[in-house]
Formats: sequence, C-alpha cells, structure tokens
Amino acid sequence: MARVNKTIEFSWNRVIVALAWSTLLLAFLIGQLASQTDYDALLQKEMPDLELIRYDFAKSYPMVYATEPVAGKMPVEVVMGEGNGFGGPLMLGIRAERSAKGVRSQEIVVLSHRESPAYLKRLQKRNFFRQFINKDVTDNFILGDDIDAVSGATVSSEGFAEAIRQALHTGAVEHLGMEPTWSEPEWHLSHNEYILVALFALAFFGVYRRDKVAKLARLLVTVGTLVFVGFYANVSISLGSLAGIVMGYVPAFTQQPLWWIMMVGALGSILFLGRNIYCHQICPFSVIQDLLQKISGIRLRIKPTMKRKARAVIFFLSWIALILIFLSTHPALGSYEPFSMMFSLEGMGIQWYILPASLLGSFFIPGFWCRLFCPVGLYLNEMVRIRRNIRNKLFSKTKAEPVRMVFRAVTSAEQAERAKKQD
Repeated sequence: MARVNKTIEFSWNRVIVALAWSTLLLAFLIGQLASQTDYDALLQKEMPDLELIRYDFAKSYPMVYATEPVAGKMPVEVVMGEGNGFGGPLMLGIRAERSAKGVRSQEIVVLSHRESPAYLKRLQKRNFFRQFINKDVTDNFILGDDIDAVSGATVSSEGFAEAIRQALHTGAVEHLGMEPTWSEPEWHLSHNEYILVALFALAFFGVYRRDKVAKLARLLVTVGTLVFVGFYANVSISLGSLAGIVMGYVPAFTQQPLWWIMMVGALGSILFLGRNIYCHQICPFSVIQDLLQKISGIRLRIKPTMKRKARAVIFFLSWIALILIFLSTHPALGSYEPFSMMFSLEGMGIQWYILPASLLGSFFIPGFWCRLFCPVGLYLNEMVRIRRNIRNKLFSKTKAEPVRMVFRAVTSAEQAERAKKQD
C-alpha cells in the first residue's frame, strides 16, 4: 500500500511540473502575439494635436511622418525610431519643426520600452530627454560629446540616445536630403570592462588555488564586486535578464559590453568549469550578506526539510515572475530581487519589503537570501547540476572502457598462467 501511495505522489509531482512548463510556454506565446503593437496609432495618440501621414519610402525603422501642409505654418515632421536599452528594445517618437535656423527637435515621446521603471524615472528626473529639445537634427547626439548620460542608468541613456540619433540622422538624409555632417560615435573598451574582466579572472584564480596569493585574490574580488559591481556599475544578473535572453533581448556587444562580460563569465564558468562563479564570487549582494553575518556572529543551521521547502518556494515565486515577464514582454516587471534596491536605493513594489527581510535574515542565517530565496542562484546551480550529469553520462562509459579492457587482459593472463601451471 505504501508503494502505491508513493507512486501516486510521484505522479502528482510530475503533473505539477508539466503544468508549470506548459503555462510558461503558453504565457510566452500569448505575450509574443500581444506585443505586436500598432505604433502608428500609439504615436497619433501621444501627439493628438497633429494629423500624421507616414511617408511610403520608409519601409523599416526609423519611420518618417509629416503633417498636412497648412498655410502660414512651417511643416512638422515626426520620426519614429527604435533602439536597445538595458532591459530590451525601445521605441521613441521625435517631433521636429523647421525654422529659419534649420530643422530642430521639439519633443521626445517614449512609446514603448523594457527598462526598469526606476531607471526610466531616473532619466526623467534628471531631465535627460530635455537635452534633445531645440537641437539641430544634424547634431551628434553622442553621450559624452553633446549629450550627458545619467549616472546609474548609463546603458538606458545610451539606448535612448542611439534611437534618437539614428532616427533624426536617417530622417535628415532620406527625407530632407541633407549631407551627413555629424560625427559617428566611436566605440572602445573602457576601464569598466577591464575591471569586470579582471574580477572574473581573479575569481577563477581564487577558486582553483589555496595559497596566500589566491587568498589575496579572493579579498580583491570581494572588495571589487562590492564597490564596482554593486555601487558603481550597478550591474547584476537577475531573473529578468535571464528571461530576456529567452525572449531574444540580446544587446549588441558594442552597446552593452558589461552585460556580455557578465553573462559570458557566469554562464561560461558553468559550461567549461562546472562552477557557479557568479553567485559565490561576483554577486555583491552575497558580500553584503557575509558582512552582516560576521557582524552578528549568529549562525543558525537550516534543516534539510526547510531547504527542500525553500526550493519549492523559489520555484513558485520564479514561476509567477516568469508568467508576468512573458505576458508583459517586460523583463524588469518580474524581477523581484533586492539587488537594485540595495545598491541604487530605487525599487518597486515588493522589493521594498524583500530587501529589509533579506538583510534581517542574513544576521541569523548565512546566505539567507542566496540559499533560500534567490531565483538566479537556484537556476545557475541547476545548470551546474545538469552540466555535471551530462558530463558523467558522456564520459563515464568512455573512461570506464579502458579500465574494463585492462581488467579483461589481466584476467585472461591470470587464466593462461593457471592453465600452464595445471599442465
């Protein structure tokens, strides 16, 4: 009877897992179908005072629109452009007007985006978009040149600036017949990228060595991740960033090199080394928890049953978050981790409650958030486990076969020796 009950319980677990995957796939498909936005209608809604007509020559973005000519008034052009921000693709409408001084931008409208609401709010609060008002369409629109980035939202700043730059410059050439007189943005690796690469290199070194030099490397990584990754660059791997990859939100390396270095370092260490370097070495929130644990000196042990229950809680919370992400096609809306709240003091919704709870728990339980609630840690560790299982299946037979051949040869030699002695 006990065996029957066990079989029924196992079957129910498999049903629940199947339902979870099925609903995630359904949410993904619904989100992709629903995300086909009518941007023409959305642009008209955002600019109700204009009767916009799209020019037929624009077959792809940027799209150019114009108003019906009115006697005594200069025509108005609107350019719709797209770019890539920190969270994914974004769409803008830029209103430009002709005057005796040339063609100048007059209004910037954000039509859609995948940025964290906190990042967009920071851009608006720091008057980022106001920099583009009353600028000539032939200006450079380059961060660090004639446009200033917003600290703590540099990638978002670059994404919006790129969309505005490409939209206005393309419209100036193809619609207005202007010759390009602006400078193109030059790309090169900055000290930020070199620092992050160095931190990963030191983390790899510290994992595989146990001497004094490795100890110093681990100390440098601890300080570097807290100061640079946490407070300065404010970059992390979240559930939203992992879901964004599934939805195809992969930025160009030239636009977000820090994103690429972080992903290649974290996922590459799992694939090639079988180690979760990110959670144990690079994540600054893990450093914060270790510091709180050392301050309190209290180390409560977690029972195995609690670990199993916590694992189920993480899967359930991440399932809800992924459903929201896939339905909204907005990765930031489902990221409930306290990272950004901790290091930028900007968060949304449930993050205001998760952060203090996770910090309080870290006083009593080592790695409280990482071990019991972090979805990124759970899935990265699952990747390590899957990689280990695949490796064992692929190499166990090939490694064991030479041993079997040697054993058979030795056995055959022993049998022949016995036969000789018997003769």
